[in-house]
Amino acid sequence: MLFSFKALKYARGIKRHLHTGYYIKLFKSAGNNTIIDYPFTLVGAQYITLGSNVWVGKRACITAWENRGLPNFPEIVIGNHVSIGDDCHITSSNKIIIGNDVLLGKKITITDNSHGRCDKLEELSIHPSKREVFSKGPVVIKDRVWIGDKATILPGVTVGAGAIVGANAVVTKDVPENSIVAGSPARIIKKWALSPN
Repeated sequence: MLFSFKALKYARGIKRHLHTGYYIKLFKSAGNNTIIDYPFTLVGAQYITLGSNVWVGKRACITAWENRGLPNFPEIVIGNHVSIGDDCHITSSNKIIIGNDVLLGKKITITDNSHGRCDKLEELSIHPSKREVFSKGPVVIKDRVWIGDKATILPGVTVGAGAIVGANAVVTKDVPENSIVAGSPARIIKKWALSPN
């Protein structure tokens, strides 16, 4: 029994290694010691940069959509020592930057775009998939951020360094550094002031 468990674990490790080896070559650039679990969905890899020591969980989806009514190519930059939990969805038609030492829980959505501007009634008569992809601005997640399970980070948001985003939060506005936000829409529930040295 113990032997079969070790053999199964070894076989899974080999499969994960081969899976990572296949995908890692597709990215614009990727650092060392990255692990991409399987299955994995990837679109626009040539616009995505991974740092070193990045872990991408099962069923994660990272997409960079080009030529969607925006003048620039999309860009996703993921820093060093970033952990992306199972079932996370990171999608960009503009720019998403994730800093170093960031921990993303499971089933998180980070998006810089939406299907249409949704500011005119006429647009709502168009099938959502046919609406022009629109971005209100890039998403920036700074260093040492922890985002809890099932949180959603919406376009045009900056999450400050050291911040914590609670599980199930919907972040529609900037999050100050060294703060905790929770709720839908997310609100500050605690903030630490740095003491002067």
